[in-house]
Amino acid sequence: MQLTQAAHRLETAVEAQLRLGGPELVAIGSELLEVLRPAVRQTLLEVAEMAAQEIGGQLVGQRVEIRLVEGDPELTVRPDETAFPPPPPPPLPGEGMEARITLRIPGYLKDLIAEAAEGAGDSVNSFVVDALRNKAYEKSSRNSVRKTIDL
Repeated sequence: MQLTQAAHRLETAVEAQLRLGGPELVAIGSELLEVLRPAVRQTLLEVAEMAAQEIGGQLVGQRVEIRLVEGDPELTVRPDETAFPPPPPPPLPGEGMEARITLRIPGYLKDLIAEAAEGAGDSVNSFVVDALRNKAYEKSSRNSVRKTIDL
């Protein structure tokens, strides 16, 4: 968000309205705007914080952070690690599985998975179950939104 630009646009709009009242009003208004400049900037920062809270409340598994970049706030959406419980521990050897699925994948992918499982010292089944479990609980950064909002 470009607060400096937003504050400048507000000042310009106020000055345009003051010109309708005559030169005396323009002089007094300009002095008043100069004194109010820090309060206007603080209010704009508070609006950005409120927007972050509002957006954050609507995003499941995400949190909105505000950080200042060159004096202007930037809203960043990040995964919220506290929003999801940690994955359950893997079943102990010999424990029965609760469900079975059939998965059709390309042959090259099966080979890659087999190689990765072997490299990790796991069976293909354990490797795939762990990968699926981790993916199910992953808070992917691909879902992050980074956007600058001009006020």
